[in-house]
Amino acid sequence: MYEIELAKKAAKFYQKADTPTVRRPNAAFDRLAADPFHHYNIKQLAGDLHGSYRLRVGNIRIIYSVDDTVRIVYIEVIGFRGDVYKR
Repeated sequence: MYEIELAKKAAKFYQKADTPTVRRPNAAFDRLAADPFHHYNIKQLAGDLHGSYRLRVGNIRIIYSVDDTVRIVYIEVIGFRGDVYKR
């Protein structure tokens, strides 16, 4: 099992979102804690986000990176599809 850690930007989205919107990332966090690399909605990113992964949960995207040595999944950004890739 991996530990989930939220960045400031991800926590901000998480706190502002309504209850039905928060339920979907909660279920996704369980999947990421079990295996952050193998799921049909996980894609490794390229370009500026090289080294990070994307998990698609409906119209919400979760951008994260993994530190395999200490088994931590670091959630960098949570947001809606159009906004999450803008930095």
